Amino acid sequence: MHFDDLAPCDYFGDEHIGVLHAIGWLTDSESFETGLTTVEVFARLKALLNDPWQPMVSAGVHNCELCQYDPPHGHLNLFVPDGTRILVCPELITHYIAAHHYRPPDAFLEAVLNCPDTRTIEYKKMLLGCGGRALVQRKA
Repeated sequence: MHFDDLAPCDYFGDEHIGVLHAIGWLTDSESFETGLTTVEVFARLKALLNDPWQPMVSAGVHNCELCQYDPPHGHLNLFVPDGTRILVCPELITHYIAAHHYRPPDAFLEAVLNCPDTRTIEYKKMLLGCGGRALVQRKA
């Protein structure tokens, strides 16, 4: 599954299109930005992905299409509020950065550094402030 960086993301349903924006949904058939990412951002991403909050369950896994052999796989996603929207990336983003030199947009890098731990009330408040009510509320 490919989305351009910062494009609306409908992977989680049409009801989230105006709120969720894709980061790091890479495939071998589309080019992507490369460059350096600071160790601070990389470390913070790893910390956020240690126990990411998941508003929904995904069936199946995603394999890295960029690796020639033995690709890693993931099934989690990280939702990073940036103050006006929620940026969502697959957990393989750290692999893409480390192994394939992917460089996410500056807006995402800044949001990662400012993102509270995903299991805190501060994080949930940020999600709500960015229009994530449908993600946070449980459906009956």
